[in-house]
Amino acid sequence: MQFTVFIAVLIALLLAGIVLYAYTFTYMKEQSKGAIENIQIVDIGIQSLLQQKDLSTDTTGIDFIKKENQFIKTHLSQWGVFQKGISVAQFRKKQFTKAAIIGSVMISEKSPTLYLQETHNALTVVGNTKIQGIAFLPVQGVNSGYIAGNSYYGSQLIYGRKEKSTSELPKPEKTLLDAVNFYLKEYKINRQEEFIDLNSGVRIINSFKAKTKGFYSEKAIIIENRIITGNIIIKSETSIKIKKTALLKDVILIAPVIEIDDETLGCFQAIASKKITMGKKCNLTYPSALVLYQDNKNSTGDNLNFNDRSANQIFIDEGSTLRGCITYIQTKETPDFQTQIILEKDARIKGQVYCNGNFEIKGIVSGSVFTKQFVANQAGSIFMNHIYNATIENENIPEVYGGIILEQEPKTVLKWLY
Repeated sequence: MQFTVFIAVLIALLLAGIVLYAYTFTYMKEQSKGAIENIQIVDIGIQSLLQQKDLSTDTTGIDFIKKENQFIKTHLSQWGVFQKGISVAQFRKKQFTKAAIIGSVMISEKSPTLYLQETHNALTVVGNTKIQGIAFLPVQGVNSGYIAGNSYYGSQLIYGRKEKSTSELPKPEKTLLDAVNFYLKEYKINRQEEFIDLNSGVRIINSFKAKTKGFYSEKAIIIENRIITGNIIIKSETSIKIKKTALLKDVILIAPVIEIDDETLGCFQAIASKKITMGKKCNLTYPSALVLYQDNKNSTGDNLNFNDRSANQIFIDEGSTLRGCITYIQTKETPDFQTQIILEKDARIKGQVYCNGNFEIKGIVSGSVFTKQFVANQAGSIFMNHIYNATIENENIPEVYGGIILEQEPKTVLKWLY
């Protein structure tokens, strides 16, 4: 009898073990499958953000073919002149998050290499200038010119297709303009948990999966001997100077005046209201951005120093390279001879230049240029809508890249975040 009971108990234990093993195996298999599906379906969230027009005030669930205990949440916000998208997929307790910087898609073979606003003034090319790609030009077209004893030395005026431009440049999204205006006029650190101390250590990091942190000062800020990375905003009401001993990655800088030292390396957005200067032999990687926003819609001009030629200007010195975008935006276009963006000789932009003012190019832009007018300051004279010894081309650029958010333009991922 005891032997029979022993055998029965042993069989029961074996059966229970088999059932437990089967359950555990099935559970672990389902969990593993759920984790893999999280990684796969989180891209559904990112793709939905590329189609989304409005920014999110909070995380939003999206509908998709799903199973019990599995969901996706997304969030889309402004990040400088770009957008920041976050997609979170969860199955039971397992979660996977993807974050990305998002901008308007540019296709090297299909997007404009040059978009020159219609001002009823022809484009004039002089010297060793080369424009290659699709060029949107005023109805007067393009001519060869003559400056300081130099004529045009190219075999073609435009190496590519010519189209007719309009009286307005393609417009940035209103959310972009609102965000830049907010950064410059209203952004402050309101809560202690949002504050980050720039003197807390040599290396400062904040993930994009965490809340944005920032540093604010009414005085000038000098950033040196620091590595600052991630979801961080630094603002001064006076000026910011970046020394070459600093390494900034993916942060946003905000000040009326921003100065970047010679030989500075990094990847960041600089948003200013008065002036940005970038020294010699700097190298800013993709997707960096220099943004000058001049809110002159209700201004009488009394606050502008017209004797200072560098006021209200982005200046990029010789030998520097920026991969990303250079953006000058004025809220009211005024006819003048001031130069708003200067790209010096041997300096290069790989990406996008957007200027609803005057652009003087002496270096190379690989990508796209959208501008109201060109200027050339040569031989003591100002030549309007002239390009002298410069290159705008679409060959030395990725086939698909991204720029600032433009109205009615599809979006793409510029960079995956951490």
